[in-house]
Amino acid sequence: MNIPLPNGRPYEKALVKSEWIDLYGHMNMAYYVMLLDDLGHRILEQFGLGKGYTLELNCGLFTVEANLKYLREVCAGDPLRVELTPLSFDEKRLVTQVELYHDEQNYLSATMRQTAVHVNLDTRKVCPFGDEGRQRLQRMMDAYTSKDFDLSSRVSSD
Repeated sequence: MNIPLPNGRPYEKALVKSEWIDLYGHMNMAYYVMLLDDLGHRILEQFGLGKGYTLELNCGLFTVEANLKYLREVCAGDPLRVELTPLSFDEKRLVTQVELYHDEQNYLSATMRQTAVHVNLDTRKVCPFGDEGRQRLQRMMDAYTSKDFDLSSRVSSD
């Protein structure tokens, strides 16, 4: 786990690999999705909602919708930082926004708003979060809402 940023948000880091660069000299769109998804999962793990949760409860989060916005390009060797903001959850769903920043120049490169459903891996069916899952989700939401940052300014309206 990385040390939280001054605003209290956990994060993960990566470097843009040369093999991710397309004909136009910037990171290909497919790798934005890969990075935001993979590093977003690592952040969820910090709240007990990642691989350990799946192994313990045989349930997991399946993405059913993702809206990606490309805001500014990144290129080979650029250092990146990914942050995740939980927006809401209910009995069976979790909505998050994952943000990709250039870590040195601190500009926002892309955002991805994701809706995931809670799935029982035995039945492969959507199911309610149990008590443990709801408690973990609530702890994550509380960790974000107790910090001194304004979520409304960080979340896209689309």
